[in-house]
Amino acid sequence: MDKTISRKFFNDRAEHWDETVRNNDPRKLRKMADRLDLKESNFILDVGTGTGVFIPYISEKLNSSGRILSMDFAINMLLKAQVKYSNGRSLNYVCSEIETLHLDGDCFDTAVCYSTFPHFHDKPRALRNLTYLLKPQGTLFICHTASKETINAIHKNIPDFQDHLIPENDEMTRLLEDAGFSHVSIEDHEESYLLTATNGKLI
Repeated sequence: MDKTISRKFFNDRAEHWDETVRNNDPRKLRKMADRLDLKESNFILDVGTGTGVFIPYISEKLNSSGRILSMDFAINMLLKAQVKYSNGRSLNYVCSEIETLHLDGDCFDTAVCYSTFPHFHDKPRALRNLTYLLKPQGTLFICHTASKETINAIHKNIPDFQDHLIPENDEMTRLLEDAGFSHVSIEDHEESYLLTATNGKLI
């Protein structure tokens, strides 16, 4: 998995991404957001926001105290999201990889990885950093508006993305638990994939 190739892939396609991808069906996005246990005052880390397709659906769950930090490693994707969505102090952006995002620990109540986990270049390192960034007992959501089988089949047909896959359930659970998460739950259906895990870090 070559991160340089991945970054170029997304940067080159950012301008027309929203017209060409299949993960931006409003009905499916709202249905997925409704399944996430988001509190109104949450500080949410939106990991791999891309062009921000999920931002309006999670932001509508928050009140004036809630905040979102949206991040992506492809600057052109992030710039597209910034043009589409801006909400003052409650929504901010940072260009970074989740493996190397350096902020104070125990920052976030929730981390949402919508349609991005397969593209993490070092999944164990990314998950360890998420346990650092999340508050103790904070929640991680890894979600897609398609099944694991569908996502993996799509990626296997893209040159250089054949290893951008969602692991089998047992392997996913092991990855999460090795990183310090607990209470891992995976729901994999025809139209969706949702993993929920709790940061097991002690207070």
